[in-house]
Amino acid sequence: MSTLKYIFFISLIIFISLFAAKNMHTVEVHFFDGSSAERTIKVPAMVLVSCAFVFGFLLAWFFELFAQFKLKADLREKQKKIEWLEKELSRLNPSSNVSVEPDNPTSLSNI
Repeated sequence: MSTLKYIFFISLIIFISLFAAKNMHTVEVHFFDGSSAERTIKVPAMVLVSCAFVFGFLLAWFFELFAQFKLKADLREKQKKIEWLEKELSRLNPSSNVSVEPDNPTSLSNI
């Protein structure tokens, strides 16, 4: 899967580079100041496309990073809950020897 990601990103970068190289002319970018006056700058289309690509990449990366932090926090919370429940189980049933084994799909018990 990671190989497909690399191929996708490399081909995306090549496509954007070729697009930017074919559009080397300058374009006017209009901004609004605090007062309703317009401010215009002239930049090459390649710079404009590259900046838009980098901005979009950073925005997507930021949201993905936020989602990962949220998932890790949820995982930590659930692990603490599992530990608390295991302690509660061993406190309520001290005669049984509770051993926690990791999930192993190959070792199924016959019921």
